[in-house]
Amino acid sequence: MLGPMRLIHLLSSAVACVLLLGLVGVPGEIVVPAGDATRPWRPAGRGTPPIDVVGRVAATSEVVGGVAVTGRWGLTGDTLSGKRISDGATAWTYRNDWGDDLVGHLALDDRRLAAVWRDGRVTLVDAPNGRIVWQTDIPPGPGHEANRVYDEEWGAAWEISVGRDGSVPVLVILHEGRLDVLDGRTGAIRWSYPPGPAGSCQVPGSARGVGEVVLVSSNCANPGPEADVALSAADGRPLWRHDGGALWHARDLGDGRLAYVDEKGRLNVRGAGDGKLVWRVPPAGSGEASGGESMGVSDGLVTVRTRTEVSAFRAADGGLAWRRDLGDAWNDTVLTDGVHTYVAEDTRTLAKLDARTGRLIDRHRFEADISPIWMRDGLAGISVLYGDDVVVG
Repeated sequence: MLGPMRLIHLLSSAVACVLLLGLVGVPGEIVVPAGDATRPWRPAGRGTPPIDVVGRVAATSEVVGGVAVTGRWGLTGDTLSGKRISDGATAWTYRNDWGDDLVGHLALDDRRLAAVWRDGRVTLVDAPNGRIVWQTDIPPGPGHEANRVYDEEWGAAWEISVGRDGSVPVLVILHEGRLDVLDGRTGAIRWSYPPGPAGSCQVPGSARGVGEVVLVSSNCANPGPEADVALSAADGRPLWRHDGGALWHARDLGDGRLAYVDEKGRLNVRGAGDGKLVWRVPPAGSGEASGGESMGVSDGLVTVRTRTEVSAFRAADGGLAWRRDLGDAWNDTVLTDGVHTYVAEDTRTLAKLDARTGRLIDRHRFEADISPIWMRDGLAGISVLYGDDVVVG
């Protein structure tokens, strides 16, 4: 038997080891904080009526929690680094010394970011300070070996998106002929598709989380009965069949509904649980509205840009809330948070509108062609041709 002093010594050593691992992380993975990453983030210009450039980020960054997270690929391991938008300083660096490639990273919610590695490692990072929230491994899919060769020669053949089960986000990962959906709180696999041995046309060719459903499409020439299907994001239950092409860019409206623009340029809203059409409106203005990833969804409105106009429709019934004439920008992306709406007025001019009325608040002229990319936490990311993304507020 161990004596009292020996037992105390062993317990003290064990506690010290646990504390040390908590500070430095799992062997092979290192998070290096740099400065105070948790201070209040209020960049100059944020929330003011005029358009103010409040920061610049790399074009490949994912912005979440006031931090621009960028992946870098290297011979000795890939890294993620977070830079504060407010001052451009590096908040933290995450290095994976296990040696495999970073497939991609995206925001899971307004603070946490998921990074996916080619060997199946998935890491959830708290973006403001770089803390690892959880880490898990997903099993290889049936096409692992073939896809591995393809990935190394042509780039990653993975698709990563986010759905939700009520208020709980779920991470949707399509890889190597297999779809895994992870619980955003724990990293545990909730469900996979196909659930059993795949038939010739059951292997998904594409998959995307849209609110409380996951839209799965086949790349088969003659898809089978389960090839194009909407699955429950909560448990993977088949809900309804769909036309994968028309719905690929659908957006979540909340309240169990999806919005998308069809091949005729019409704005459609369907029930997420049954796929039934709720309402449809024809395109407005000159030319047709295009893919649903370019529409703005917020605060009970769906806002769509055509070549010459921007229109906001009531999400409840499709009624027109407001419409505004614009220049011919050839960029139909709409960014909105329910308070402000950003659209490209022409190829180099960004317009800031009141999201509820369409009233013009401000314009900003750039030196090169622009593309609105994202909007989060009251700020918008604008890609400028041949340059970094510009963050405006």
